[in-house]
Amino acid sequence: MKRYILFLLILFCCALTLQANEDKFIKNTILKYNYGIIKMAKTSETDFFKSFMKKEMVTKLMLWVRAWHDSNLVMLSKINDFRFGVIAYNDNNVTIKTLENWSYSYVDISTKKIVVEPVQIFYKMHYTLQKIDGDWIIIAIKHLQEEQFKNPNNKKNSIKLEKDKPKEKLN
Repeated sequence: MKRYILFLLILFCCALTLQANEDKFIKNTILKYNYGIIKMAKTSETDFFKSFMKKEMVTKLMLWVRAWHDSNLVMLSKINDFRFGVIAYNDNNVTIKTLENWSYSYVDISTKKIVVEPVQIFYKMHYTLQKIDGDWIIIAIKHLQEEQFKNPNNKKNSIKLEKDKPKEKLN
């Protein structure tokens, strides 16, 4: 009986370790996407996203950044704070909400002058990922809420992450 209990305890610990590793890979995929946006805005490089995003989403990103560059603009941005909510594991995907604090401005490529002054914005985002061939792929991103700082000295936002798990399924 003691061996059986020990076996179950070891099995339980292994399952927790696997879950923690999956959480790490999911969060890493979302961070790659966000830091990739910063790089893409400067270089127009979108091939980086093909390894962890659906093809249709990469195409939208490519059109988005080309529109800036066709208007002779480059976005300069940085992530000031990034927080993850609870990861909800569903039948065929995972969902996670984030709170993201971004600063960005736009610069004219030809004159190198700032054409849109720096702004700081909090975003509440919802990501859906699916495991395909052993890798986590972003299959959907929803913009849930946005709040721009009115006073640059105010560092608090009113956007909050809920503690409940999302209960949605995508086929």
